[in-house]
Amino acid sequence: VISCYLQKLAGALFANLQENSARDTTDQQYAANVMRMENSFFFLESIKKRGPEFTSLFHKQLAASGAIYKQSTDAYLGWMIKREFKALHSLFSNISKIRREVGDADVPIHVPRSTFVKTLSKESSREVMKEKIATMYLRMEKHLCPESSLFPIAWKSLVRVLYEWFGRWEKLSNHCYSFKLEPGAVEVVRIAKLAGGGTKKNVQRADGIPPSLV
Repeated sequence: VISCYLQKLAGALFANLQENSARDTTDQQYAANVMRMENSFFFLESIKKRGPEFTSLFHKQLAASGAIYKQSTDAYLGWMIKREFKALHSLFSNISKIRREVGDADVPIHVPRSTFVKTLSKESSREVMKEKIATMYLRMEKHLCPESSLFPIAWKSLVRVLYEWFGRWEKLSNHCYSFKLEPGAVEVVRIAKLAGGGTKKNVQRADGIPPSLV
């Protein structure tokens, strides 16, 4: 009987989370996802720390919480990258669309090489990249509650997504224009890791997780 009520309580918590995150007063661009991320992460970690008896009891709720965490994290990280790399995202999204519609050979007709190179020179130089990634780091640090211990984990996930996105953009650049995107995906990861290590003291103090995990 007690187990049944505990499960119902967990279900009610998730229903309340969904209701609060969907309110008009909650910014749907990022705050709603941050709310879902932090609360689902807290639930996952709290139950797992209590051992196999609790993980077995709440296995359905853990699965639901895991799905909420993944969906909200993916949405939040995507929003972060699109916000900071708006011009690059727009450029490569347009190129991808053109490739699907008319094929690779006609891409430079719709997006001239001169326009492509000019955009990259302005938006993805090494110095610009360092500045944008540092801004993302500070923005995420501001968004996430220190007590949740989520920040270093979320930053590590963002670094991975940056690698994936810039890897795709690198391939498009090379395939459609025979142009080497610099910095490329590997170098972007190095820049992001340096940005993460730039405030080691703050990360260590906030959540106790070693900065090397960022």
